[in-house]
Amino acid sequence: MINFVDYLFENSRPSNRPFLLESDMVVTHAQLYDTVHEIACALFERYGSGNQILLISENNYFFIVSYLAIIKSGNTAVLIETRISEKDLAQVVRSCPLVACFVQEKLLDLFKGTPADTYTENSLESLSNGTFELSIPVHPDDVAVIIFTSGSTGGKKGVMLTHKNLIANTESILGYLHLTELDRVCVVLPFFYCYGASLLHTHIRAGGSVVLNNKIFLGSVISDINKYKCTGFAGVPSTFQILINKTHFLTEELPNLRYFTQAGGQLPNKYIKMIVDAFPQKEFFVMYGATEATARLSYLPSRLVEEKMGSIGKGIPGVTLEVLDQNDLPIKPGEIGEITAMGDNIMKGYYNDPEGTAVAVRDGRYYTGDLATVDEDGYIYVVGRSKNIIKSGGYRISPNEIEDLILSLEEVSGCVVVGVPDDVMGEAVIAVVQSPGADREGTSAKIMSLCNTTLPSYKV
Repeated sequence: MINFVDYLFENSRPSNRPFLLESDMVVTHAQLYDTVHEIACALFERYGSGNQILLISENNYFFIVSYLAIIKSGNTAVLIETRISEKDLAQVVRSCPLVACFVQEKLLDLFKGTPADTYTENSLESLSNGTFELSIPVHPDDVAVIIFTSGSTGGKKGVMLTHKNLIANTESILGYLHLTELDRVCVVLPFFYCYGASLLHTHIRAGGSVVLNNKIFLGSVISDINKYKCTGFAGVPSTFQILINKTHFLTEELPNLRYFTQAGGQLPNKYIKMIVDAFPQKEFFVMYGATEATARLSYLPSRLVEEKMGSIGKGIPGVTLEVLDQNDLPIKPGEIGEITAMGDNIMKGYYNDPEGTAVAVRDGRYYTGDLATVDEDGYIYVVGRSKNIIKSGGYRISPNEIEDLILSLEEVSGCVVVGVPDDVMGEAVIAVVQSPGADREGTSAKIMSLCNTTLPSYKV
């Protein structure tokens, strides 16, 4: 099977079109590939293939080159977040037999005493000292990346993604977003998470380009989108909520922008409607995924966003996405079950955790832990995590439904609904509400009135 990095550059390798735009830096596809190839050759000469090499860095040229070179050399890139705690970092270093670490200079203090060879931005040139024909044969199930992400127990889980996983998911995303070499995405999401990494993957494969925005003030993306004539912008719910509540985002024109994508959690319907109303000529894709699924599992076509408001859509090409009951049978419209998935994008498993893998993946099917319902057309609506469903007086209550209702009030900008222990009901429903500058008592009364007239009593 073709190495994932060779797949990414299969069409764009000789291209002199820009790929990376960051401050005053412009790097073409051809320049990027040549540097990646040189460093991959150096890594192969020093360490061979089949080893684990750690990478920790913010989004920058150093991350991109290191990440791609590690994979192209036939080794596994071990990705960790830049704000990892010392305890979690020690766990990762202890569990992985690392032969080398690529560490952004400003993060070096975290790696004092680490036995593996360490490289920084200043080491890249020393590694670029000649090339040879490097073609490492890979098996589809060879692990290309391990992404350490937070587990339900609080510890870090290493999600093992193969060359087959990465290629399959990249192809699917390219298909429904219709990306071409003319597309340019403004990136605020970190590459060490699967959503951010998918932006990197798809735009190399399509021959497009990426603009990196690492500024503290998120509102700066508006000027970057216009300055670099970006056609795409991707965010998690908080990205869009900050832009709406803290900037003039909704009054901007963004003339070159073609589409938005949103994943990484459920953006309240209130905010989706605001964006769709403000930008009627631009596509807004609601997406759903998981690190265990390489990145993406479903999407809702932009043309259906208002008709199917709140839905995550259906499975992406190549993925069978089903909501199953406790007997593993598809649920009927209106019933609640667990979202499950099958496809070439489903992880190989959790690193050094066969028990955890056996719980999450059974007979090739990934059990997400997310509960959902479906409508008559088969579109899926998430109602909550299985661990987050509130059980009150024998009823199962979705926090999402109540949150969306409260957020429909103009005075409310944020809301989270939780269950707390209750001697009578088992759990009582509590809403924590953000309402800047509002009359506290008046808003509370308005919320209670809305809930009492809209919801059954056990949900209030």
